[in-house]
Amino acid sequence: MRAAEMLLELVIPWLTICLLPPAAGTVIVQTMRQMPVITELRPAHNEKICSTWGDHHFKTFDGDFFQLPSPCNYILASKCKGTYENFNIQFQRQEINGVPIIKRVTMRLDGADVELDKTSIKVNNEHFTLPFSRYGITAERTVSYVKIEAKLGVVIMWNEEDALWVELDAKFKNQTCGLCGDYNGVQVYDEFFKEGKTVSLDYFEETWKVNGPTEDCEKSSPQDKQTCENQIDLCSNLLSGPAFLSCNNLIDKDSFIGACVKDICRCNSSTTCLCSTISEYSRQCAHAGGTPHKWKTAQMCAKTCPFNMEYHECGSPCTDTCSNHQRSEVCEDHCLDGCFCPSGTVFDDITQSGCVALDKCSCTYEGKSYKPGESYSRACQKCTCTQGQWKCMGMDCPGICSILGGSHISTYDDKMYTFHGDCSYVLSKEANGTFSVHGDLVKCEISKKSTCLEAVTLNLPQNMKIVVQANGHVIYNTMRTPLPLFMDDITVFSPSTFFIVIHTKYGLDLEIQLKPIMQVYIKASVRNKGKLMGLCGDFNDVEVDDFRTTNGLIEGTAWAFVNTWKTKPSCPDVTNIIGDPCTLSIDKENYAKHWCGMLSDPKGIFAKCHTEINPEDYQESCIYDTCAGHSSEECMCAAISSYVHACAAEGILLQGWRNTICQRYTTGCPATFVYEYEMTSCRRTCRSLSQSDLTCGIEFTPMDGCGCAKGTFLNDRDQCVPASQCSCQVGDMLVYPKQSITVNGKTCICLSGTLNCEGIEESCKKPMVYFNCSSSKPREKGSECQKSCQTLDADTCASTHCMSGCVCPAGLVFDGKGGCIKEQNCPCTYNGDSFHSGENVTVNCNTCTCKSRKWTCTDHECGGFCTIYGESNYITFDEKKFSFNGDCSYIFTQDYCGEDMNGTFRVLTESIPCGGSETICSTAIKLYLGNNEIVLSEESVRVIKQSKGEDIPYKVHTMGIYLVIEAKNGLVLMWNKRTTLMIKLKSNFKGKVCGLCGNYDGNIKNDFTTRNKAVVVDALEFGNSWKVSPNCPNANTAKDPCSMYLHRKAWASKHCDIINTKVFASCHSKVDPKNHYEACVRDTCSCNTGGDCECFCSAVAAYAAACNGAGVCVRWRTPKICPIFCDFYNPDGECEWHYKPCGKPCMKTCRNPSGEFFNHIPALEGCYPNCPPERPYFEEDDMKCVSNKECGCYDDEGNHHEEGKLWPSKDNCHNCNCSSTKVKCYYDNLACNCYYNGHIYKYGETVYETHDGNGTCLKAVCGEKGDIIRTTETCSTTAPSTTFNFTSGKRLLRGIGVE
Repeated sequence: MRAAEMLLELVIPWLTICLLPPAAGTVIVQTMRQMPVITELRPAHNEKICSTWGDHHFKTFDGDFFQLPSPCNYILASKCKGTYENFNIQFQRQEINGVPIIKRVTMRLDGADVELDKTSIKVNNEHFTLPFSRYGITAERTVSYVKIEAKLGVVIMWNEEDALWVELDAKFKNQTCGLCGDYNGVQVYDEFFKEGKTVSLDYFEETWKVNGPTEDCEKSSPQDKQTCENQIDLCSNLLSGPAFLSCNNLIDKDSFIGACVKDICRCNSSTTCLCSTISEYSRQCAHAGGTPHKWKTAQMCAKTCPFNMEYHECGSPCTDTCSNHQRSEVCEDHCLDGCFCPSGTVFDDITQSGCVALDKCSCTYEGKSYKPGESYSRACQKCTCTQGQWKCMGMDCPGICSILGGSHISTYDDKMYTFHGDCSYVLSKEANGTFSVHGDLVKCEISKKSTCLEAVTLNLPQNMKIVVQANGHVIYNTMRTPLPLFMDDITVFSPSTFFIVIHTKYGLDLEIQLKPIMQVYIKASVRNKGKLMGLCGDFNDVEVDDFRTTNGLIEGTAWAFVNTWKTKPSCPDVTNIIGDPCTLSIDKENYAKHWCGMLSDPKGIFAKCHTEINPEDYQESCIYDTCAGHSSEECMCAAISSYVHACAAEGILLQGWRNTICQRYTTGCPATFVYEYEMTSCRRTCRSLSQSDLTCGIEFTPMDGCGCAKGTFLNDRDQCVPASQCSCQVGDMLVYPKQSITVNGKTCICLSGTLNCEGIEESCKKPMVYFNCSSSKPREKGSECQKSCQTLDADTCASTHCMSGCVCPAGLVFDGKGGCIKEQNCPCTYNGDSFHSGENVTVNCNTCTCKSRKWTCTDHECGGFCTIYGESNYITFDEKKFSFNGDCSYIFTQDYCGEDMNGTFRVLTESIPCGGSETICSTAIKLYLGNNEIVLSEESVRVIKQSKGEDIPYKVHTMGIYLVIEAKNGLVLMWNKRTTLMIKLKSNFKGKVCGLCGNYDGNIKNDFTTRNKAVVVDALEFGNSWKVSPNCPNANTAKDPCSMYLHRKAWASKHCDIINTKVFASCHSKVDPKNHYEACVRDTCSCNTGGDCECFCSAVAAYAAACNGAGVCVRWRTPKICPIFCDFYNPDGECEWHYKPCGKPCMKTCRNPSGEFFNHIPALEGCYPNCPPERPYFEEDDMKCVSNKECGCYDDEGNHHEEGKLWPSKDNCHNCNCSSTKVKCYYDNLACNCYYNGHIYKYGETVYETHDGNGTCLKAVCGEKGDIIRTTETCSTTAPSTTFNFTSGKRLLRGIGVE
């Protein structure tokens, strides 16, 4: 019955047919069962290998040896049982100067045709260079070989001369045919002995010969047989020599001796023909687990190596290099013969100069090579090359917060978010109230989707206020003032018509853009680090806490966070605007994608900056704003200019870009003005001719715009004139050109800008009262500055004029609902909801309590999460989101980082495509945990013991649809056996990990740290640096799948819209759906060749999991949408199993009867049983509820023992028994073992009986505690025949049990 159930598990646990376009159909099958855990040592590969070498020798998978001289094309190995041929491998030999070599190898691997010869590789008739990776096939050079590996379970190795071998996964056993045989583990049978009859070699050869369409090849004529028995000793001595001592009993030496003898015969007793067979013996030995040593000499089979490399018979094929000096640490392949670096050196793959000591390694950055000790500098960083890696020192640089397009904000710590406000907001403020910056956002005219920045207000000490309006007017303390404005603490000036700069002495500068639309860049100096708050974040280098509000909690969404920073309580709360504005107009969408797409063109006008500023987010905002805005060109040019400004802030000046795009702003300057890409007003005003120009000493980002050309000066009429037409400034008095005045009794004349001298009552709801501005005192503020629970922490109010209205009386504040309350009674807010004092919320794994409008939280260890899901969407520990789709194996995360390489874990991931398509169906995972390598597959968990590393306890669980591995060192791995993988780490790993998951230090800016420790901005460059094998090809820039497969976009958008609908409405205020929706559409578009439902379901499940983590459980699956059927596990007539969208509290299982874990594991969706009280334990192996006695027990090795059964403990003289799921061990003499001379003796057994030859007999018996009890007595007349010779220091009458 159980066998039938297991079969069904592979077919129907959950199945759905998605609503696909007419010509497509997909069936998804997912199983939920306990994964068998198989523990093994590093396996030998020789039983999986078929090979051919040298003088036409062959060894089949099953170990048959034969010789087939022929230049014909043959099927070497093919899967011929079943209706689908997964692979077909053919080859052909030729002779050159009498030496047989392999001419070419052709393969069909899962539908892809591969042809290999000495000079090239062709795939599907297209030429490629090595390395190559596509269609689930990788091709690379490894040491002296070309290696072709198909993810279906086939490896082909060719030395580009005479030797070729094929290695197959064990799943193909008894399913193959060809010269390599049927792989059934039985020699001769079915190859050379069939149905009781011997099969001739001629018949066997003819069966697997494949002629071309125009050829009729015949095998070579057999050579005359020679008698060479006298050469057997030579071959035997070679293969039995000291170089091959480790090979004894591992492989069939006699057959190789026979092949060796045939080789000598062919060469008339010359040893030159021995090389191929002895080399093959050495290779086979290595695959069987042996370690052959050097046997080649200068006189026999000599090999030469390039550079300063050395030839070794058995070296790691995973070469340590300057760019990856840990490569051999994760090498799974057996050793190979070839050229290797001497011990203590690595190969310099950067300069290709041979083997060097690690401290002589060069480094690379942006394609340039740097010698050890050389450095490069970026805007805020200096990096020095040390041992092939960059050692970087951060320099004090200001934080920059930008408000772009009226809705996009990038914080000081690089958190980017979008919201559409209609109020005045605190953009940034100093914690002690020294300064604050407010921004007024309003709905743009006509447009329904966009908002505009209307004014920026800077509040300074002593009630000083400066307002810059979108029309360029500057208001100082309610009065419009011309520029420049010079005061003790601030300077306000306009370097070009496009910008206004405000410089303060408080460590704060504002760069305010006016053209095409208003945007603002706020610069905070290092002295303000950690002292700021507002929409721009706190400037503490930690991005994840930028949504922290004044009440202490971190909001989950931008709009909930933004609402806490309103300065006016009467403004409406921001809500999430869902939808793509580009769907409203096809013309606008095409216009936006064309012009905004120039930002990311790798050969375009902005490419110079790509290495410093990633254009991806700017391009996305550009397209959004261009579609949403009323004036598409203005919005597009504003977005483009924001990227140019960001580049300039990093020291990269982009010249000439307006020749291609947004050109009208260069020709629309006022009369007498000119446009420059780096405009300045320093010493270009008439005032600067008669007074020192204070703006010249102020540093600011290079800005473009209109201004006075060099040699002309701005006069008091805002015209650029030559110096001869400039007036002179004398205090506050203006002296016109050639006008004379008397100064201190001297007559002075103004020449070229320089003086030359000689000798209603309204009804208000109580307790509110009406404030009437007409009867108020000067500068008194009205209802616009009413204090509310939301604005209590705003130290100033941005008021341009008094507004009459209802206000709360002194001692009370506005509660946001039309009433007044005491300040201490204000509620706490979190994720858009209000909570009264004493109420609790759960944040991650902590409980927070509202007290006097502030949250106080428990301080439990929650850890950090890194996730990959769908088509390679990543979320790092520091919550950086990116997409990277490569075909190699990658370091997902590890703690082998920095100078201390004594790590404890390493996680490797590799995407597995759906057949020959590019769609990802699952993720292959390897976890190196201490001295264990844990290989995860859909069928099992294999544990391979390593020779080094500490022993780290771990447990394996099945929780819903997830396989969970949790380790005592603080690591938890959660995998849904498909494309979703989550890693949770305790906080003690902060700053100690590296890989695709980032470094977990809270700083999102350095998450893209490469293997050589350079910080880059491109996800592709970052991802490629974490390849496990440098021979695997780099991933290339991926095109937008929805643009490539336009027929998929509508279907994807329609189905993924479930994320934006009321199904997930309860989560929208906790987790922003935008990124998950976009990832869903992108993934679903890309799955155009199968697996489309899987892509869609994985993306939606990822959002549901994020909601679950935020405390919102969403039941989104239905019988039609990604169902999971749990009823399969219910016995007939029972209903124990149910689907739980957000998991279930820790269950008591037979493997874990206490229900306790090493770590806190989040709730995971899937099928769970409701075990009744009489059967409270869940048996994961059989997937059923059982009683404690039915559970049995599991020992530390994971072995199961039935209730009441005894078994020996690992401790000598102890037995263990199982009682109600608990293992009890106790001392028992009968369980004692004694160890002597490599033998084991049970309690009471005689170890030896002997005599000393002088009449004294000695007897040793295995006794208590495993001690060997020795007795002596006078021998009887019949003494034991064995004489025992005592050795000094070893005569013990009673000793320990081991000698």
